[in-house]
Amino acid sequence: MIGQYPFTGIGRRIIEKANVKVSDLAGEGFRGIVEGALNMLNTLIKEGEGAKLSLNAEDAPMVRYIAYALAASMDRRVWRRIADSESKVFSRGVESISRVSRVSLECIKGLFNELGLRVIGVGELASTVARRVGGVQGQVLMLKPFLYAMPIWDYLRNSPRNDPNWVLGTRPIIHGYVLLTQHDAYRVLEEAVENRVMAMINRFNANIDLFTPLINSVRDRLKAIEGASPQVRHRPSVRVAPRGDPPCVTAVLNELKAGGNPSHMARFTLATYLLHKCVAEGKEREECVEEALEPFKHAADYNEKIARYQVEHLAGLRGGKKFYIPPSCQELNSLGLCPTNLGCGVKNPIQFIRGSAKVEGAG
Repeated sequence: MIGQYPFTGIGRRIIEKANVKVSDLAGEGFRGIVEGALNMLNTLIKEGEGAKLSLNAEDAPMVRYIAYALAASMDRRVWRRIADSESKVFSRGVESISRVSRVSLECIKGLFNELGLRVIGVGELASTVARRVGGVQGQVLMLKPFLYAMPIWDYLRNSPRNDPNWVLGTRPIIHGYVLLTQHDAYRVLEEAVENRVMAMINRFNANIDLFTPLINSVRDRLKAIEGASPQVRHRPSVRVAPRGDPPCVTAVLNELKAGGNPSHMARFTLATYLLHKCVAEGKEREECVEEALEPFKHAADYNEKIARYQVEHLAGLRGGKKFYIPPSCQELNSLGLCPTNLGCGVKNPIQFIRGSAKVEGAG
């Protein structure tokens, strides 16, 4: 499976062995491969994290290589959706293999190694610690649920951003290694794949002139595929101006506009703030749900049905009918979501809204 991805060691060697010139890609001999790449982009963009690809294993590295090159000519907001969708396809593949047969430690090591990462088993780490500080200390590492250990630097480069559950301070660290459960390991692999897809698309974009003949040969198809993306198709009907909004909210908005993938708490903060701001303008909550949803349409993993349900719940239109407010500034700062380190002079972002200085829980 790993060889089907052009950013892995195996995948790169397969492409290099094919000895294909970029100028050949627009030719008749590659029409089937290019068509596969277009279909792949269409699926990733339309279906998002639920995308299911059926690629011939032999052709897959080249199909993906061409798909990433074509993606480089698209709107940058689409790149993150493609990368996020690809990472989900990859992780489902790994999990599918693990369900069929027991994945050995050496296999996991190989997967990480192909992505330029290092991981060892907790048994190996335990032995090292035991030699240094005594057998009792080493045995502690053998306790479940931790199976793997990753060097801190690799962890920091590939752990999910802006997610409090992945902050280094919340993770067990032994001798420079972060301990991981099997679920953690698969999640880091997923994040690493997303980063590498983005890196490849960026490199292709920097050398886009090399692919001009190929892009021109399928430009109409590319435009149609790009137009199907929620990141491009939906344009905010109401622009939330940075001026007058708290820095934490502005930061999340900017990350979404750039096609990023903010954490759950960052999204909660933005949605609740926008809902209260809209209600303060005298609008009905149903109308405010529509306005609060707009920025999230830029998210790489946007799913309208799920997002609408969640925002309606926050607005008090579902469930317990509670109208939620944003977390306190103190809580946001502790999660690394306050860009000013409590420098705004308020206790809750909602106090930036005119007429909302007195809010329960906001001081």
